[in-house]
Amino acid sequence: MGQRKLSQTEREHIYQQKQDGNSLGAIAKEMGLSLECVRKWWRRRNKEGMAGVQERKRGRPKRGALSYFGWKVQQISLSLKRQHKRWGAHRVLVEMKGAPDLAGLKLPSCSSLYVYFHQECPECLNVWTKHKDVPPPPQATTVHELWQLDHQEGHRLADGSIATVCNIRDPYGAVMIASQAFEVRTPQRWRKLTWEEVRQVLRAGFAEWHTLPDIVQTDNEMGLGGNPNDPFPSWLSLYLAGLGIRHTFIRSHRPTDQPQIERNHRTLDGFTEDEHSRQNMANFQLALDHERWVYNHQFPARASDCEGHPPLEAHPALLKPFRPFQPEWERVLFDMQRVFDFLATFTFDRKVNRNGQVTLKGLHYTVGLVHKDKQIRVRLDPKTQQWVFLEPDPQGQEFELRRQPLVGIDFLALTGLDLLENPTVLPPIQLPLPLTV
Repeated sequence: MGQRKLSQTEREHIYQQKQDGNSLGAIAKEMGLSLECVRKWWRRRNKEGMAGVQERKRGRPKRGALSYFGWKVQQISLSLKRQHKRWGAHRVLVEMKGAPDLAGLKLPSCSSLYVYFHQECPECLNVWTKHKDVPPPPQATTVHELWQLDHQEGHRLADGSIATVCNIRDPYGAVMIASQAFEVRTPQRWRKLTWEEVRQVLRAGFAEWHTLPDIVQTDNEMGLGGNPNDPFPSWLSLYLAGLGIRHTFIRSHRPTDQPQIERNHRTLDGFTEDEHSRQNMANFQLALDHERWVYNHQFPARASDCEGHPPLEAHPALLKPFRPFQPEWERVLFDMQRVFDFLATFTFDRKVNRNGQVTLKGLHYTVGLVHKDKQIRVRLDPKTQQWVFLEPDPQGQEFELRRQPLVGIDFLALTGLDLLENPTVLPPIQLPLPLTV
C-alpha cells in the first residue's frame, strides 16, 4: 500500500517538530509515517520555504502554443499574421516555408499555428467575415420603388461554357425586370461578374421599362458593395448615386432579406433547364428572354398580390414610368454633384505610410513625410471636390493637414460614356430625383 497523502498542515508540523529538536525518526513514529517521507518534507521545507510544502500540480508544466519551435518561428509567424490579417494558417505556413531565416528549422502544423494566433493575436482572426453594419432592408410600397439585384452562378452549358446570370426583380410588382447571362469560364474555374457588367444589366432594365427606380438592393458581395473592411462605397454605389438611386444592402449572410429575387432564380432556372436552352450562351440568353416575357405577361403568378394573374395584369402601373428614362437621356440625368454629396457623408480612417501617403479607391494621395505613421481622417469637400486630410487630437478636435483634388472618380469612370458625345436635351418633364444618404 502506498504512503498516504499528507495535508499541508502535517507537512508544516514535520518542519516545526524538527525545529523544536525532535529527531526525524521520532517524528515519523509519532505520525505513523516512514522515515523517508518525513525526511523529504523536512528537506523541501528547509530548502524552499513555505512554497516547498504547498500542493503542486503533477505532470509537465503548461506551455504555450509553438513553445517547442523556438522564438524565431514564433516571431516570424506572428509578424506575418499581423501584417496580413486575412491570411489563414495555411497561407502563413506557405510563406514560412520560403523564408530564408527559417531554412532547415522544423515548422508547426496549421492547427498549431491557428492555436498560436488565437492565443497571441485574436484580433487578427475572423476579419474576412466583417461586413458593413446595415439595418434591415426597406420594404417596397409601390411598383418600381425598389428593385432587387442578385447573381446566380455556376450554370454549366453543353458546349463547356459556364454562365452567371444577373437577375433584377421588382418585389412589389412581382415582375422580372432583367435577366442577362455572362460567360465566366476561366482556365481555373470561373470568375465573378464585374461591376461594369452589372451596370450593363441595370441599363437594360432602365431602358426596357423606361424608368429609374428609387432604390436598388443587393447583397454584400465585394463586386457590388465594395471591400467589407473599408467603408469606401463601391463603384456601383457611386454610379447609382449619380442617377439619384439609393443603393441598399441586405444584412450579412441573410439571403432571406430578399426572398423574391432568390425565388426568381429558382423559377427562371426551372423554365430554362431543357437541353436546347442549355446548349450554348446564345440559346441560354434567348431562353431567359423568352421565359421572362412569358412570366411577366402570361404566367399565373402567386407572388405579391397577383393571385394567379400575370404580374403585368395584376399591376398595370408597371408599364407607367416611375421616373422617366431613355438611354439617350443618361448623360443629362447623371449628376456628378450627387456623387460628391454622397461621398461627403463618409469619413475614412487611414494610416499615413512611410512615404507620407494614404490610399483612397486605389489611388495614392500625398499627405507629407512629416505625417508618416499618423492615424488621420479623410473627408471630401463636395463644393471644391477636394479630399481634406485631418488629424484628430485627444480632445476630439480635428486639424486640417492638407487638401488634395479628387481624381479618378469622374463621369467617364462611373458611366463609361463620353459626356461630349451626342449631347441630348431633355424634353420638358418633371423628374423627381430623390437620394437619401
